[in-house]
Amino acid sequence: MITIICFYKHLIEIILFIFLLRLWIYFSINDYYNSFVRYIMLLTNFILKYFKIFFLKKKKNELLLILVIIILLLFLKYPILILIQDKNLFFYKLNAYLFVSILTLLKFLGYLFFWLITIYLISNIFNFKNNDLIDLLEIFINQIYNFKKNNFFNTYNINIILLITNIILYFLSNLLIDLFPQFWFLI
Repeated sequence: MITIICFYKHLIEIILFIFLLRLWIYFSINDYYNSFVRYIMLLTNFILKYFKIFFLKKKKNELLLILVIIILLLFLKYPILILIQDKNLFFYKLNAYLFVSILTLLKFLGYLFFWLITIYLISNIFNFKNNDLIDLLEIFINQIYNFKKNNFFNTYNINIILLITNIILYFLSNLLIDLFPQFWFLI
């Protein structure tokens, strides 16, 4: 039973990460010829084509479909985990599910920022050039920290504010794991 719960939880997390990345790409990047962007588009189009059959007949309304999938994944993850564990779903109210969904979204955004910043910092240390993933990461990082980069200086090709932000995100995650261990595992 624990294996099924872990498999389901990690599967939903991976799918949610990919769709959050796709949503961020939709809003921030106009260049769809990047190989990493095409890979993310390929992974998400596999799921989107089945949802287009049921929800939308027009191909132009892709943003709404991505948002529906993210909301469904966020809202259905916790109830299905409760159903697998307790075999009963009706102990909790709708407000609890909404609260957990919002916390789950915040947790996923924090993890997404953490891993994007970590990969970007590692690529800056080893000085990878002419890589599509690094170009995409530079676009994302510049969107997040465009206003802070002028105030902090670069030290040995590493931006200090990115390192500080990563440490803060890691500290917050570990603090919430210590304060709410079972709840943090579920979301």
